[in-house]
Amino acid sequence: MKAELEKLIALQNLDTSIRKLEKELEAIPERRAVIEGEFDRRAFEIRALESRRDDARHSRSRLENEVTDQKGRAERAERNLMSSKKQDEYTAAIREADAARKQISALETQILEQMETLEQAEAALKERADEIATLNSDREARLKAFDEETKSQSELLAKQRNEREQVFANLPSSMSNMYARIRARIRDGVAVAEARNRSCTACFMSLRPQVMAEIRRGEDVITCDNCGRILYYVADSLQPDTAATQPNVAIT
Repeated sequence: MKAELEKLIALQNLDTSIRKLEKELEAIPERRAVIEGEFDRRAFEIRALESRRDDARHSRSRLENEVTDQKGRAERAERNLMSSKKQDEYTAAIREADAARKQISALETQILEQMETLEQAEAALKERADEIATLNSDREARLKAFDEETKSQSELLAKQRNEREQVFANLPSSMSNMYARIRARIRDGVAVAEARNRSCTACFMSLRPQVMAEIRRGEDVITCDNCGRILYYVADSLQPDTAATQPNVAIT
């Protein structure tokens, strides 16, 4: 019975690992989208900085041209002021010169604002220069590593499914049927659980001393009175089993 119980444990460990791998592979589109989304976000931020920088440059250039035009306007007004012979011409020239000077002042303030924006954008781009230089290659490397990982997971899944079929086929029909029935009715698919600290590690219900003693002996298939799972005992167990590790059944 101990050998058959070990096969049940191995079967459960394979099923747990297969279940985990299947979920991970089902999530591939979402996981890949997260990676792509991360790089898209970073690229968007960089493009926004570049756009901000370029817009500031263009705006500054446009404003400087407008300042030149307004200076020309002011100079013409000054000339008209000097050459005016009538009061209305004099008044119009003064107004024209004042308007040009006010416009120049406003434009120069806007130029300073654009220069500040330009400096901030260039500083931010300089800080991210290394990231900008390697962004595309980093993205390709990350996605390549992800694809290789998913390929390895797919290969491992195929291997474990094959192992599972072999283990299941080598079980006595009574045990394989029992295992299948329990697994089918339990939502998490765990049909075999460790008995530890006098309790079932699946449902956490306490086990009677007599039941615990029978589980330790491993001579019969014992199920939990509460959840119905097949129970096994690992000598001196201190930590829960990992999904793909086959524990040793205690021999007492």
